[in-house]
Amino acid sequence: MYKRVVALLGLVAVLMSVAVAANAEEVDGEGYAEGRGWVWAKGVGTAILDGQGRVHMAIDGDVVIYDHAGDAVVKMGAVPEEEPDGAGAELQDADPTTTYTFDNFRGRLYVSGSDFRIEAEGAMKFRGHGQGVVEVEGEGRWRTLHRGGTWHGAVLRLGEDGA
Repeated sequence: MYKRVVALLGLVAVLMSVAVAANAEEVDGEGYAEGRGWVWAKGVGTAILDGQGRVHMAIDGDVVIYDHAGDAVVKMGAVPEEEPDGAGAELQDADPTTTYTFDNFRGRLYVSGSDFRIEAEGAMKFRGHGQGVVEVEGEGRWRTLHRGGTWHGAVLRLGEDGA
């Protein structure tokens, strides 16, 4: 019985390593990965999330959020370091786009809406659900429902086209 369990575990390990190697080869670099509408990522560098849905992000760095549709909900779990009084983000009126700027921000952000763009730079971890494109550059890992890879210039299409 012991030999069967060891053999089975060995076979599972070999199959998993082959699947991971094939998966990484397919999506690393500047390739595309198709997801089922959600993404998780953690790393240091630059991330651009462009589309619709919702994003939870923890970051130590700079973030700019563009609300193209005028319906985005932006919430913070902490205030920028320069604003200990709780003043929050700098809101810039730019017609027709509303822009939220968080410089030297260390904390958590929640963004949801029908047409937004998040540009983040720094050390971050985020998860998002919806439809659009996610671009990551730097050092880190990302994962969708069926794919995973590194941040080396990955572009991920999520949602209907990627379902």
